[in-house]
Amino acid sequence: MTKMIGKKIIISGMTIEIISDEGDKWKTRNITMNQIVSFNKIYLQNAIKLGKAEVISDDDE
Repeated sequence: MTKMIGKKIIISGMTIEIISDEGDKWKTRNITMNQIVSFNKIYLQNAIKLGKAEVISDDDE
């Protein structure tokens, strides 16, 4: 998972945008509820790999 900042992800009914990298966590903006939420990187990466979360924007492509 490289360069995740700026990407939008749908997880658990929320649309989030990664706004900063804080070591073992990503600081995200919950677009659905307009709140700031921190996610453990491992949790979010595993959710994407298992199909429980979906990246809906990818600037690298």
